[in-house]
Amino acid sequence: MKFNQDDIKHKRSHQNFSLISAQKDATDFNSLLDYLNNYQHELKSAITNYGAIVIRGYQVETPEQFQQVGLSLFPNLQNQYPGGAPRQKVAEYVWTASELPSYLPISGHTELSYSPSDKPTHILFFCPQVAASGGETPVIDMKSVFSDLPARLKHRCSQTCLAIKLFWVSTQKRLFDVRLWKWPWFRSPKPWQAVFNTEDRDVVETKCHNAGRQVEFEWLTNGDLIASYSMPIISPHPTTKEMVWTGWFPRFHIWGCCIEAWFVSKYQGKFRSWLVFFILFLITFVQICLEKLIPGCRKYRVLDVTFEDGSSLSVWDVYHIVKSYWQNSELLSWQEGDILILDNYRMGHGRLPFTGKRRVYTAFA
Repeated sequence: MKFNQDDIKHKRSHQNFSLISAQKDATDFNSLLDYLNNYQHELKSAITNYGAIVIRGYQVETPEQFQQVGLSLFPNLQNQYPGGAPRQKVAEYVWTASELPSYLPISGHTELSYSPSDKPTHILFFCPQVAASGGETPVIDMKSVFSDLPARLKHRCSQTCLAIKLFWVSTQKRLFDVRLWKWPWFRSPKPWQAVFNTEDRDVVETKCHNAGRQVEFEWLTNGDLIASYSMPIISPHPTTKEMVWTGWFPRFHIWGCCIEAWFVSKYQGKFRSWLVFFILFLITFVQICLEKLIPGCRKYRVLDVTFEDGSSLSVWDVYHIVKSYWQNSELLSWQEGDILILDNYRMGHGRLPFTGKRRVYTAFA
C-alpha cells in the first residue's frame, strides 16, 4: 500500500483537514494497522502540515481497535483524563467523547485549553455509530481565529491573559448554573476527587504546583474547592513556534453557551435548536439577575472567566470569538468507522446537536 498525494483529498481551499481513504481491496482492520506502521512519518507530517487528518473506509468497530490505532501512532496515550468534562472510560486509553445530552451544542475549543500543563498535544476521535441527523464535529483552525477578530479585541488579547475560575464540588449535588443545564433539571458537576483522582487536598495542590500551574486554592468549609489561575490567550505552537489562539472555551463565559446555541440555530434552522437557544437565554438571564440580587453569588459559578486585570469580557467579545470559530471551521459529517486525529494546539473541535443515537470515543496523546 503506497502513501501519496492521491490518498489525501482536501475538502476546502484552506485545507482544514486531510481525508485519507482506504483502498477498495484493503479495508480490513489489519490493513489499516499495516498502513499506519509503514507510513507513520508521512501521516505525522500530514497532521503537522494540515492540523488534522480523517481516516475513512476501514473496518474499525470497537473502542479496543481504536485504541490500537492510537497506540500505533502515539505510544504515549494518556490513561487518565484530568479535566472536568463528563466522560465514561471504556478502555485503558479510551473515553466517551461527551456525556452531554444530544440537544446541547458543545462550543469550539482545544482540549484542556484551560490547563496548559495538562493539555494533550493530539486528540483522537472515533465514530462507530453516526447520528440520524446532525452531530457534526466542527474542525476549527486556531491559527486563523485570532486574525479574524476585531482589531480592538485582537489588541486586548495580545496584551493580557485570561483569569480562569473553576468551582469543584466535594460531593455530588446539583447546582444552578446555565452550563450545567440538563432537562428537566441541572446536573451535578464532576467532584474534585474525580478530577484529581485523590481524596487528599495536599495532593491536589502538589499536583498543580508540580505541573507548573500557579493556582490559588480556596477550600470552603463544606469541602468544595475554588481554583483560580491565569492562562494565555495566544501562545507559540510547541513544534512550529507559530503564534496560535490557545482554543479558549467560550462556555467559561456566562453567555458562551447561549451565543453558541444562536449560531447553531441559524445553521440548523430547526425548531428544537431555536427552543434550546431561547431556554438557554432565559436561564442565563435569570442567573445573572439572581447574581445581582444576591451579593457574592457569582463566586459559586461552576466556571468563570475575566481578563487578568479583573475586567470583564463583554457579551460582544464572546460573540466575536464564537463567530470567528464558525468562520474558521469545517464541519465533519461522520461516517461509521471514521477516525479523526487533531493537532490539539492548532485545531479545535466541538459538537453540533443531533437526533438518534450517536457514539463517538476519544483518546489523548
